[in-house]
Order: sequence, then C-alpha cells, then structure tokens
Amino acid sequence: MPNTAYILINEAELFLKLSQGDESAFESIYRHYVKRLGPFVDRMIRCPELAEEVVQDIFVQLWVNRHLLSDVRQPAAYLFNMASNKTLDYIRKIANNDKLMQKVAGQSSELIYDTEERINYNESLKLIEEATAVLPNQRRLIYILSRNEGLSHEQIADKLNISKSTVKNQLVKALKSIKSYLQEHSTDLCVAVFIIINFKD
Repeated sequence: MPNTAYILINEAELFLKLSQGDESAFESIYRHYVKRLGPFVDRMIRCPELAEEVVQDIFVQLWVNRHLLSDVRQPAAYLFNMASNKTLDYIRKIANNDKLMQKVAGQSSELIYDTEERINYNESLKLIEEATAVLPNQRRLIYILSRNEGLSHEQIADKLNISKSTVKNQLVKALKSIKSYLQEHSTDLCVAVFIIINFKD
C-alpha cells in the first residue's frame, strides 16, 4: 500500500533475529528506519548526498556487526546513536577536506557559520576528545564503550564486571562533565552537536 507507514511490532525481537543472520529481519529494520535516519543525519550535515551515504554506511555496519545485536533492548536509541557517531566521523572528514567543506557550505550557511564566523570543526571535535580524555579512567572507558562502540549498559557491565547501575551512573557523570567542559571552552554549536550525539540519555 503506497504512503503507508511501515510499523515494527517488536523491534527488540527483530534485532535478536538479525543477530542470528535473519535477512528478513534486516529488511524490516531497514524499511522502517531508512526514512527516519535520513532527515536526522541531514539536519546535522546539511548535505543530502552525504546524508544518504552516511545512512547507507549505518546499515552496512549494522549487518556486518549483527552478532552484537542480541542484547539490544532499545533499537531506536541504538540506531540513532550509530547515526550520531557516524555523522560525527563525516563531519571530521568534511573538516579535513576543503572541497567537501565548500560543497556543504554551499547548501547550508548555518553549518559553516555561527553569528557570521566560520566554525572550526577540527577544533570542536578536538575539544570533545579533550573533554573525554580528562574523565577518570573507568568513566572514560564506559563512555567510549557506550558512545563509540554502541554497547548497551548490560554489555558494558558484563565486559567490565560491574553493575548496570554503575554503568548508568558513570555515563550520567561523564555526560555532565563533558558538557560542562565544552560550555567552558567552546562555542554553543559544539555543545549542541554533543547533545545531539548523546540525546538518548
């Protein structure tokens, strides 16, 4: 039926099936999320062509790493977190490529300028990395496992042999610490990007 929303009944169950190599589960997840992730990524990159490439990379990564999905209980949060991390990687690529920067700038001045000043994405990303680096060792590791590797609280708890409540508490503290660091050392846009990346908590 045309123009009918594609609805998933039990996303966690589909992720479990996908982790077992079920191609029909993958197709269902793809059909449900591809049109939701596209606009989300495009709002960050402001370049439809790059946004489409990011989204395709997300689903390629999802299939390649399907064996990690059996414990995912919040598929939507998992996928949007993947989208945030992948988009940040592309922003880094854009910042290091003048041609890509000009292409994106031509499609959205607000991505490149903040109050008429050029945004230095390299510096913003560097500050986020610096803010992460100064976290206490365990807190930093938990944050990286959650945000960079996409592990669930339960997976992190098992990996580090700690409780899920400890994982959650340390993530909350990590987010507050990084946000505070960015507010002190960077622009509002850098803080906004960080909030988008970590919106699920």
